[in-house]
This record gives sequence, C-alpha cells and structure tokens, in this order.
Amino acid sequence: MTSLNKWKELEKLLQESLHDEAAQVAVPPAEEAWARLAASLGRKPARHVWPERLRRFSPLAAAVLAAVVLTAAALGYSSAAGAFGRRFFSLVVNVLQGETQPQDVHISMSNVTPPPPGAPPPPPDWPLATGERVVTPAEAHKEAGFAFKEPAYLPRGLARDIVTLLPAQVNQYFRGQDGKLILRQHHTPRDFAASSFFRNARVEKVNISGAEGTLVVQRNPFTQRDEVTLLWFADNIEFRLEGNISSREALKVARSLK
Repeated sequence: MTSLNKWKELEKLLQESLHDEAAQVAVPPAEEAWARLAASLGRKPARHVWPERLRRFSPLAAAVLAAVVLTAAALGYSSAAGAFGRRFFSLVVNVLQGETQPQDVHISMSNVTPPPPGAPPPPPDWPLATGERVVTPAEAHKEAGFAFKEPAYLPRGLARDIVTLLPAQVNQYFRGQDGKLILRQHHTPRDFAASSFFRNARVEKVNISGAEGTLVVQRNPFTQRDEVTLLWFADNIEFRLEGNISSREALKVARSLK
C-alpha cells in the first residue's frame, strides 16, 4: 500500500473517531472561541516536534481538528464554577517510530469532567486512564483497599508529582527536570492474567526482592533515549514500573519498595 493511501486511512480514522464526539459537543459562541485562540497565539509559540508527515492532512481533516481545538479552548474559557460538570475533549496523535511507511502510530482520545472548583487539575502530560482519580497520599492509603508500596529510593532529581486511584489499583507518578517515572500497582488476590506487547525491545529476566521480573528496554526514536518497563508480581500485587531512566536505576527503585 502506498504512503498516500496510508495517510488517507489515518485521515479517515481521525474523522470517524471525532465525528461522534464532535456531534455531542455544544459549540459556544464563535467570538469567545476566537478571542481565546487569539490570546493563546499571542504567547511564545511552543516547539513543534511532530514529523513533517503529520502536517499533510487534507483541509477537511484540518477543519475537523480545528473545530475540536476551538471548542476545547472555548470550554476552558468558562469560569471555574461553570466548568465543573462539563467535559473536556482532547485528541493526541503520535508517530512512534519510522521515517517511512509503515509507521507505528498511537492515537489517544479523552472526554473527561474537570475537577471541582479549587481542586488542582492533574498535569496534562500524564496519560491518565478513564476513571483515574488524583488523590493525596493519605487518601490513597485510606481508599486503596490494599497495602500498596512506596519507593524508599528515587533517582536524583525525581520527586513524586501525583498519586491516582483506580479500582484495586494505585498509580504513583514521579517527575524531574529530565526524567519521568510511573509506578502502577494492581491488587489481584484472585486468579488473573495479563499481557503486554513491545516492539524492537531488549528483554532480560531479573530478580526483584526474591520475585522474578522482566526488564524491557526500548529506544525512543524521537529522544534517542532508552525507556524502561519493569514487570513483576509479588504479594498479590501486579507491579509495572516505567520511565525514561536507566535499567540500573529502575531496578534500584523496584528493590527499594516498602
């Protein structure tokens, strides 16, 4: 299949994905949307990192995306009190690797209700799942329903950013100036099965405090940095640690959990 046909398929997928959501969004007055957009354009432009190929959408696809952006901007222009209960729709397209077709493409969408007035929203760059709630560490210990673990060691410069809850699962997000780390713990006292898929990865069996684990290393094609995923199971908890830190540091974090 030609490169042109591949991008036509991607364009069609975007249009179909956006159609239902866009149809349900009540578009606010155009004046407010354009005012919001004009204000944002007056700021220092952000650095664009998308490959040149992503800019070759047809005018129709561009119009659909622009409508979603304008709608999201207008919704964000509402007061804090008025925003609660209204949902924010976002779409992110990432070309994961490859200069030629076929490429690995990841498309994510969300349509979520913002937190109540006065509550800090989660950082926009964390990939929170549907229903994932940002809580304090104390609330996490109270509501988790199991004794989740916390790292006694973190790489230099990393600190805990947010803690979130899902049913029977606690996620801890850490960030620093040049690194990110996510520690997910899923309580599974009964039978369970899980699987993960990795491409172009290096895999190694490791020991984590007596439990057998799997260390996966992949090279990020954009940053040219290795990214690590560490998987293991212990104490009826399925652990997943992932971030752009070294394998050595990932193992030190995992082995320090208490």
